[in-house]
Amino acid sequence: MQRKPSPWTTWQRYLWLAIVTILLVFTSHPSWLQAQEAESTPVAPSLPLLHSLEDLTPSDVPALLAGEERDVVSAPVRLDGRTLFFVAAPVIDPNDRPNDILSADQRAQEIEERLRELARRQLTAQTLDVTWELESSSNQPIIYVNGDFLFTVTALDAQLQGMNNLEIRANELTRVIQRALLRYVQQRQPAFLWRQSKIAAAILLALAVTSYLLTRFQAALKSRKQALANKETIEFDNDHLATALRQQMVNRERRGILDLQRGLLRLGQIALWLGGGFILLGLFPYTRWLQHVILNGLKLPFRLTLLSLIVYWLIRLSNLWVDRLFITLQEGSRLAPEPSERLALRFSTFSQVAKSIVDFIILTIGLLMGLTLLGFQVGPLITGAGIVGLAISLASQNLIRDIINGFLILLEDQYGVGDVIVVGEVAGFVETMNLRITQLRNEEGRLITIPNSQVTIVQNLSKEWSRVDLLIPVALTADLDQALLIVRQVADAMGQDESWGSLILEPPLLLGVDQLDHAGATIRLWIKTRPLKQWDVAREYRRRLKIAFEQAGIGIGVPQQVIHFRNFDGNGRVAHSDLSPSEVRSSATQNHQ
Repeated sequence: MQRKPSPWTTWQRYLWLAIVTILLVFTSHPSWLQAQEAESTPVAPSLPLLHSLEDLTPSDVPALLAGEERDVVSAPVRLDGRTLFFVAAPVIDPNDRPNDILSADQRAQEIEERLRELARRQLTAQTLDVTWELESSSNQPIIYVNGDFLFTVTALDAQLQGMNNLEIRANELTRVIQRALLRYVQQRQPAFLWRQSKIAAAILLALAVTSYLLTRFQAALKSRKQALANKETIEFDNDHLATALRQQMVNRERRGILDLQRGLLRLGQIALWLGGGFILLGLFPYTRWLQHVILNGLKLPFRLTLLSLIVYWLIRLSNLWVDRLFITLQEGSRLAPEPSERLALRFSTFSQVAKSIVDFIILTIGLLMGLTLLGFQVGPLITGAGIVGLAISLASQNLIRDIINGFLILLEDQYGVGDVIVVGEVAGFVETMNLRITQLRNEEGRLITIPNSQVTIVQNLSKEWSRVDLLIPVALTADLDQALLIVRQVADAMGQDESWGSLILEPPLLLGVDQLDHAGATIRLWIKTRPLKQWDVAREYRRRLKIAFEQAGIGIGVPQQVIHFRNFDGNGRVAHSDLSPSEVRSSATQNHQ
């Protein structure tokens, strides 16, 4: 029978096929293979990304890289959304700035306006002439386009690029401006726009195919997580508690990995469409300017979103690392069967507490970094938070007591997740525990939340081992020695049973007749069992003992009452006294005379 490939493998094949197809479509067009030729070549087609790394850097980064002092600022000069070069200006107080000295932003804005005005003249390679001349008075190069003044190259402009020679910088700028003006005209031709439209269609197709495949991968991961959850529900009923708890931690780790993979796929899907839309804007000269608007306008929201994603994924990864750490520690404790079950409970409890502590630390650091991005001074804020925290701590002493008592409960191993405890008037299965609260699930399914400071006296019914304490009433007319023998035989047979023997840790201890009253004789029996198995063992033992007593003709002890009949004569004296030979059985505990 042919084996059916897994959905993951099948969709991986489809993904690779789609990627190869997209690459063939892109590489079939020469615009994806041509490089920029010499400066004399009019304009070579280029990728639809930003023209250079200058588009991705803030305006003051090149000045810092060039060793410029902080009293100089720079601004980018753009045409059609592409950054051509940077201009510089000294830092001067706007109130003290003379009217004839422009700031870097003002210089860049004026140059951009002149460039756009010149570009609209439909220049060609034959009619375009970009030159520069030295001004006699200032000895600074002045750049002209077809004889029209564009701007003056200053010493700060050259120093911004790490140059001391103004003429070299002027030659470089003339080449850049000439290429930019020719590209401005060329990219508005119908042939270029049609070619970019085909590239945009191919990118949209690639985005749609890849997004569909990512959606299919997410569905496959969701199915695997559901199957794992069903498997965990079945395996948790295992008789071996340590193995069941370890399997639960392993399944939780696997579910965490699947959730992490699904989250990464969703994040990749969102980033795919956002990145694809950003690239599509750069394909056409009419929309390319929106890239800079998006980069500048979404700079702070993007940083905050990126910080939130980093904090979220650090929390998810830290939870996986904590689960993996405690699984490894539990693996090392499996050599000793009895202690390993208790250690498994402690590991499960400590893993939840450790994850909550790590999550709190990561969230705190992320919050401080977010405040830093918003412009707040973190140092004074931390100092003020310490004072406020002290004031809050004085007003929230119960919370501090909860945390301290929770820490002591964990340290002393009073109980853990998976134990059955009794606290005051409530009892239940410990479902969740952290440094502040303990949550119990009682037999009716109610979730009971107890602050750790309220846990003063606790009864742990499942720490290391449990015990069945049976009180067996036997009728007064029964053979007591035979009843004791049957009680022992049923207990010994159950201890040797293949299914139930693994739950009984020691041979049952028959204490003997514990009470003798009007209801009969009460026989006491102890059976030491594994944690949380005392109720199962007790139910099965009662069933077997009832069958054995019926076969031996031994009755269960019940309360009895005796009725005396007396006859009185006319003088009020007893004329006849008789004790009824019959015994009237009743559930009442009062004797009537």
